[in-house]
Amino acid sequence: MSKKIGRNDLCPCGSGKKYKHCCLGRSKVVTGNQTPTKQTPIKQTPIIQASPKSEKSDISMLAIMRFEQKLQEKPEGLEQISKQFEEYSDLKDISFKDFILESWNFNKLKKMGTSEIIEKLKSMNVDFEIERFKEQAQNYISAIQLAEDHYYTQNFQAQGKDEDFIWLAIIELWKRIIPEKYNMEMIDDLIQDGYDDIENQNYKDGMEKWEKAWNIIVNIVPSHIKSVTDADKFIPVLTQCIFNWCQDFEMELANAALEDASFHQKRIKYCQDFRRVFPYSDKSIIKNMLKAEAESRAELGILKQ
Repeated sequence: MSKKIGRNDLCPCGSGKKYKHCCLGRSKVVTGNQTPTKQTPIKQTPIIQASPKSEKSDISMLAIMRFEQKLQEKPEGLEQISKQFEEYSDLKDISFKDFILESWNFNKLKKMGTSEIIEKLKSMNVDFEIERFKEQAQNYISAIQLAEDHYYTQNFQAQGKDEDFIWLAIIELWKRIIPEKYNMEMIDDLIQDGYDDIENQNYKDGMEKWEKAWNIIVNIVPSHIKSVTDADKFIPVLTQCIFNWCQDFEMELANAALEDASFHQKRIKYCQDFRRVFPYSDKSIIKNMLKAEAESRAELGILKQ
């Protein structure tokens, strides 16, 4: 019987990455001098590195982290889930509540200074240098993927929940050091922050964030991608898929227009832009965008030219 490969062992394919960050979950792992089996690459522009996943089949790391963060912010919900975990889990020696409260998340990183984050990385034996980081990021549109390729491949010293600090640190440092360089995680932040604004009936700020998210999507997604489904394959790391969010955007623009008629103009422009950027999307979405544009034109008394 062959020796079982540990999650934290070096992957036998020879990539230099840990098994859990490489071939874990694939149907076949190659060893020795064989040519490593690669996942189906995503269509992308030259030199730009997208996410290694070709399908949005798993819950994204961002979605899991946001869920854990919300649990930390809502003690009652955390207490309830902790009791359910303890009732049904065989892992009686693990306190789900303590695990969540002690885990790293976006908010904890935001409270740290830049030099503090970098020093924490160095204490974990992660070599981080600002100018080198800037150079590395030029070839990426995902901070998580950059972390996977350049920082998780190092001989870092971190266990359990502390491993998450590395990719969270790269996301946060990207925002601070090169905010003008768009990435997928920025899109996710804007979309999720927008949902929070809408939940609080703050449509103005919510729609402003979503407009920025849309503009970044248009900027990042290569021009040869003509459907929102293919855009989701190119950007699979988001908490909410673009397919669903794009339709939510149109709907919430309509809701915002109930309070401020100027949002009808934004709705018209967005529907036009969507059909221009993703003309080969599902016919039902295109039809809804045309209908939404017509509704807003009617509300404003604009005859379609």
